[in-house]
Amino acid sequence: MYMSSVIKGRAAPGLYSQTSTSNCKVKTPINPHLREFHCSFEDEPICMFTQDKNDNFDWTRHSAATRDTKYTPNTGPSGDRSGSKQGFYMYIETSRPRKEGDQARLVSPLFNVAPKNPYGINNPPAYCFGFFYHMYGKHIGTLNAFLKQKGQTTSDTPVWSLTGNQGDRWKQAKVSIHPLSSFQVVLEGVRGPGIEGDIAIDDVTLEEGECRDPPPNLSSSAPPPSSHIWLLCVAAVITLLQGQR
Repeated sequence: MYMSSVIKGRAAPGLYSQTSTSNCKVKTPINPHLREFHCSFEDEPICMFTQDKNDNFDWTRHSAATRDTKYTPNTGPSGDRSGSKQGFYMYIETSRPRKEGDQARLVSPLFNVAPKNPYGINNPPAYCFGFFYHMYGKHIGTLNAFLKQKGQTTSDTPVWSLTGNQGDRWKQAKVSIHPLSSFQVVLEGVRGPGIEGDIAIDDVTLEEGECRDPPPNLSSSAPPPSSHIWLLCVAAVITLLQGQR
């Protein structure tokens, strides 16, 4: 079965995708000889990702070369993660009729662990889920990532979240997940308070093993290190002036 995603790496027993036709459901390995699933959204049908039917609106596949910025100034990327204006990515368009709190959920294919799972329930396998995100604009809402497991009766498990303006640049997120059964990963964009709040994602990966040196998940509300230094300088000056009185 052909997949439009880019898949690369070395042997990885156990990483499978489950697909369906109109009459039957077929469990097919993404590629039994390769280690890493990598989707850059360059081709349709977006690596077998699907739009959640129970959300408020959909993610949009676009490139900077074709995107209309007439109604969304000062937000969104000027190119894909590699910097190419012809490259594609997925993003949420937050112009009207979207309203604050609206959610768009993009769901991955269903991945299965190895049929003969050597890990056992007490020692589940580890996978590194990664992606690049672009969150630029004064009205940026929230980007969430969830783990959705087959047979799970509770709500999806949150594994990563970030809120607010992160600057006009692509950044990478990585998070280790430990599914106990067949699973999907879900990327959810939540619309902020205004139209300058487009959120984009690119280069989604899933690889066996724990994440190595995952980037920190810093909230945009946290002051940068330079702010702390400036505050220390102000405190030192105040202390010095008080001592001279």
